[in-house]
Amino acid sequence: MRHAEREERRFGTHLGHGLTVEEATAATRQTTEGVKSAEAILALAHAHDVEMPITEVISALLHEKVTLDQAAAALMQRPPKPER
Repeated sequence: MRHAEREERRFGTHLGHGLTVEEATAATRQTTEGVKSAEAILALAHAHDVEMPITEVISALLHEKVTLDQAAAALMQRPPKPER
Protein backbone atom coordinates (compact mmCIF):
# COMPACT_ATOMS: atom_id res chain seq x y z
CA MET A 1 0.00 0.00 0.00
CA ARG A 2 1.37 3.42 -0.94
CA HIS A 3 1.96 6.06 1.71
CA ALA A 4 -0.88 8.27 0.38
CA GLU A 5 -3.31 5.34 0.53
CA ARG A 6 -2.33 4.63 4.13
CA GLU A 7 -2.89 8.28 5.06
CA GLU A 8 -6.29 8.32 3.34
CA ARG A 9 -7.27 5.16 5.16
CA ARG A 10 -6.15 6.59 8.51
CA PHE A 11 -8.05 9.80 7.79
CA GLY A 12 -11.22 7.83 6.99
CA THR A 13 -10.79 5.68 10.08
CA HIS A 14 -10.58 8.83 12.20
CA LEU A 15 -13.79 10.13 10.64
CA GLY A 16 -15.44 6.77 11.25
CA HIS A 17 -14.53 7.02 14.90
CA GLY A 18 -16.32 10.34 15.14
CA LEU A 19 -13.53 12.89 14.67
CA THR A 20 -14.31 16.03 12.69
CA VAL A 21 -12.49 16.80 9.45
CA GLU A 22 -10.30 19.26 11.36
CA GLU A 23 -9.49 16.70 14.06
CA ALA A 24 -8.75 13.98 11.49
CA THR A 25 -6.55 16.40 9.56
CA ALA A 26 -4.63 17.23 12.73
CA ALA A 27 -4.29 13.55 13.63
CA THR A 28 -2.90 12.61 10.20
CA ARG A 29 -1.03 15.92 9.82
CA GLN A 30 -2.50 16.44 6.36
CA THR A 31 -5.75 16.74 4.43
CA THR A 32 -6.48 13.90 2.04
CA GLU A 33 -7.16 14.33 -1.65
CA GLY A 34 -10.89 13.66 -1.38
CA VAL A 35 -11.48 16.42 1.15
CA LYS A 36 -9.91 18.94 -1.19
CA SER A 37 -11.63 17.74 -4.35
CA ALA A 38 -15.15 16.62 -3.31
CA GLU A 39 -16.85 19.96 -3.98
CA ALA A 40 -15.15 20.43 -7.36
CA ILE A 41 -16.11 16.90 -8.41
CA LEU A 42 -19.74 17.52 -7.43
CA ALA A 43 -19.85 20.82 -9.30
CA LEU A 44 -18.55 19.12 -12.43
CA ALA A 45 -21.03 16.25 -12.05
CA HIS A 46 -23.94 18.68 -11.63
CA ALA A 47 -22.79 20.70 -14.65
CA HIS A 48 -22.98 17.51 -16.75
CA ASP A 49 -26.16 16.15 -15.10
CA VAL A 50 -24.37 13.15 -13.64
CA GLU A 51 -25.65 11.60 -10.41
CA MET A 52 -22.93 10.85 -7.89
CA PRO A 53 -24.75 9.80 -4.72
CA ILE A 54 -21.69 8.50 -2.91
CA THR A 55 -19.73 11.68 -3.61
CA GLU A 56 -22.72 13.79 -2.53
CA VAL A 57 -23.02 11.98 0.78
CA ILE A 58 -19.27 12.03 1.41
CA SER A 59 -19.15 15.76 0.68
CA ALA A 60 -22.04 16.38 3.07
CA LEU A 61 -20.27 14.28 5.70
CA LEU A 62 -16.98 16.13 5.23
CA HIS A 63 -18.72 19.49 5.54
CA GLU A 64 -20.62 18.31 8.65
CA LYS A 65 -24.05 18.62 7.03
CA VAL A 66 -24.85 15.03 8.01
CA THR A 67 -23.63 12.60 10.65
CA LEU A 68 -21.94 9.31 9.81
CA ASP A 69 -25.16 7.45 10.68
CA GLN A 70 -27.21 9.76 8.45
CA ALA A 71 -24.72 9.33 5.61
CA ALA A 72 -24.86 5.54 5.83
CA ALA A 73 -28.66 5.57 6.01
CA ALA A 74 -28.92 7.89 2.99
CA LEU A 75 -26.85 5.52 0.88
CA MET A 76 -28.58 2.36 2.10
CA GLN A 77 -32.04 3.81 1.47
CA ARG A 78 -31.39 4.59 -2.21
CA PRO A 79 -33.36 2.29 -4.46
CA PRO A 80 -31.20 0.15 -6.75
CA LYS A 81 -31.17 1.12 -10.40
CA PRO A 82 -29.06 0.23 -13.42
CA GLU A 83 -25.95 2.24 -14.17
CA ARG A 84 -25.79 4.31 -17.31
